[in-house]
Amino acid sequence: MDEYIHISVDFDWIPGSDVPISRLYEMFDQYQVKATLFFTGGFATAYPHLVKQAAQEEHEIGCHGLNHGIDAHEKFDTGVAYTVQKELIRTSGDIIAQITGEPVLSFRAPYLQVCDTTLKVLAELGYRIDSSLPARRFDFGCGSISSVRQFRKSCHPHVIAVGQHRLVEIPPSACVVPLNMRMLRTFPFFIWRSVISLLSASHNPLVFYMHPAELAHNKDITIPEGACMGFYRNCGPLHFQTLERFLKYLLHRGIRSETMAYTYFKTVDLAPKVCIT
Repeated sequence: MDEYIHISVDFDWIPGSDVPISRLYEMFDQYQVKATLFFTGGFATAYPHLVKQAAQEEHEIGCHGLNHGIDAHEKFDTGVAYTVQKELIRTSGDIIAQITGEPVLSFRAPYLQVCDTTLKVLAELGYRIDSSLPARRFDFGCGSISSVRQFRKSCHPHVIAVGQHRLVEIPPSACVVPLNMRMLRTFPFFIWRSVISLLSASHNPLVFYMHPAELAHNKDITIPEGACMGFYRNCGPLHFQTLERFLKYLLHRGIRSETMAYTYFKTVDLAPKVCIT
């Protein structure tokens, strides 16, 4: 089996969350991680050197909305008009592309919430990859994913046909609990090691995600008004050790990292699982 993982980072626009990034990039280099980094336009505007550095180090660069983080109301669900969603994604993509000199082809939505409207916008703007539709996850009303219908979606990469455009969906991994940095911060090693073993049996590739603010002191960042304060508990630089233990465990298991573009080229020619007209 070709066992690998996508390490992804969601760069919400939170002033001060740039502080741990240089150390994060160094750790990725040390453990030979080629990550997929989803930047908000606001973060990219404030810290263009970090976006440029990521591109130079051959990480994959994606879009995570425009001002998600500071703007807690930026969403891409059914209540947001096509024109609004298109302007948010187009503006952010243009900001990032001007910094890197390359088009942005990957997207992850704030709160992991998209609708058919979003997928149509992505198709029109030429995006190839979306990673916003987790399967096997349920937050029991305490998070953004509490839909039984969503829980039953495919946990494997699959093609979504939007008219003539083919978009590859790469679902963030979950076993009720998502495979993310918050899980690593919350549970002891033996529990998340068991979760990874369970996920490896049913998810290939694995998709892990994290946020830079999780590695920063709360005093160094501007926590958005109205944010869920529970998310920011137990954060800080001490969790570089947690992340390092995770990366070492992946190496021990022989699970290598790849960018999402790798999965795109393995998947794009398969028959569509979903068709949107």
